[in-house]
Amino acid sequence: MEKFLNEKLIEAKKEVERLEDRRQENLGNSINFIENEIQIQRLYAQAEAYEIALNHLKN
Repeated sequence: MEKFLNEKLIEAKKEVERLEDRRQENLGNSINFIENEIQIQRLYAQAEAYEIALNHLKN
């Protein structure tokens, strides 16, 4: 379970980095920008949840 959570945490962080890099690009319109920002926030929450779950497993 710990391995699975670590993998998911790494995936989420990589996706956040990718989406944050997209901020530098011209996203075409404000809707694309907003969707990108929403995805980033969702991934931040996912990563935090994975970290909390990992901490509970370790304790």
